[in-house]
Amino acid sequence: HSVYLAVMTDGAGTGRADRMDEEAKAARFLGAKKLFWGGFRDTELAPCRALIVAIENILKRVSPDVVLVNSPQDAHQDHEALARCAITACRYTPRVLFYHDYTTLNFEPDTFVDIGSVLKEKKRLLACHASQVQKQYPTGLDMLESVSSLAAYYGFMAKVRYAEAFKPLRNLIGV
Repeated sequence: HSVYLAVMTDGAGTGRADRMDEEAKAARFLGAKKLFWGGFRDTELAPCRALIVAIENILKRVSPDVVLVNSPQDAHQDHEALARCAITACRYTPRVLFYHDYTTLNFEPDTFVDIGSVLKEKKRLLACHASQVQKQYPTGLDMLESVSSLAAYYGFMAKVRYAEAFKPLRNLIGV
């Protein structure tokens, strides 16, 4: 697959240079063709025309077959704003799938991908984001332990060992 990444905020709340370096490292790990930066300030993202236009401009350059975006029901204000604006910006994108992130609320997936053969690679990818992985979370679990727990839970739902879960906004399937 040709992978493109878009990060709409600069990570300034936790060290802009570090967060940008971490994302660049993750993009290299994935073999992403391009990493787009939105230029918005961390924790200040709001649903607005400027954000919709920024997403639309990236979509015009990439013409994706599928867009993955965090669920709009989220306790983090940036995540919620991004998902709401992506819904509008992606109105002509054939496949838009919401995923569960660390702060997602009320997620009810119905589309699953078996990730049993790549869970270790997913955790290596996430480890590129050291500032996030090393945070102390209220659950007592670190981010990588939480990813494994979610993968096992969604695997149970999908009847495989480990799964990634999605909720489609739209999932146009060609025949």
